[in-house]
Amino acid sequence: MPHTSTDRADVRDMLVVHEAFRQSYARLPGLVMEVSPGDVERAVVVAEHAQLIEEFLHLHHKGEDELLWPKLLERAGDRLGDVVSLLESQHEEIAALLVETAQRLALWRAQPAKDSGERLADALERLGSLLTEHLGIEEKDVLPIVPEYVTAKEWHELGDHAINALPKSKLPTIFGMLASYADPDVVKLMLSTAPLVPRLIMPVLGPKAYARHARKVYGAAA
Repeated sequence: MPHTSTDRADVRDMLVVHEAFRQSYARLPGLVMEVSPGDVERAVVVAEHAQLIEEFLHLHHKGEDELLWPKLLERAGDRLGDVVSLLESQHEEIAALLVETAQRLALWRAQPAKDSGERLADALERLGSLLTEHLGIEEKDVLPIVPEYVTAKEWHELGDHAINALPKSKLPTIFGMLASYADPDVVKLMLSTAPLVPRLIMPVLGPKAYARHARKVYGAAA
C-alpha cells in the first residue's frame, strides 16, 4: 500500500542527475573526435572527464539496484508491471558498455589515434543512446509514483549512496555540475541532509570547482 506520510520523496534532484548524464554523454563523442592524433595531453583531460562521469553513473545505478528497485517491487509491483525488470536489464547492458568504453578509453588515452578515437566515440554514442532511452523510461513510468511509496529519508539515502562513495576530491566538481542544471531550491534539496559545513561551503566551492573543470574540458564552449 502507498505510504500516507507527508514526508515523501522529492524526485527533482534525480531529474537534475539525469540531465547531467544526458548532457555529458551528448558531448563526450565530440570531445574525443576533436583530439588530434598523438595529443596525449589533451587526451588525458578528456579521458579523466569521461572516467569521472562513468564512475558517477556506475554508483548512481548501483544505488538504484540496491536501494530503490527492491522497495518499489515490494510496495508497488502491481503498478509497475515489467518496468523495473526492463530497467534492471538496461542497467546490465549499460554496465557492459561502461566496461567497453573504459577499455577503449585506456587504449586511446595512452596513444590517441584516429582509429582508436573513432571506436571510442562510437562506443560512447551507443552508451549515450541507451542511457537516454533508459532515463526516459524512468522519468515517464517510475519517478511519478515514487513519492507515493518512498519516504524522503529513504530517498536521501539513495542520493547519499553515490555521493559518499565518490572520492572526496571529486565531490565539489560533481556537485557543481549538478548545481549548474538545478534551480536554487533543488540545490538546497540536494544539500538538505549534508553536514553543516558542507551545506554551507558547497554552494560556493562546487560551482567554482566545476567552472574550472568545464573550462579545462570544454574550453570556450563551457
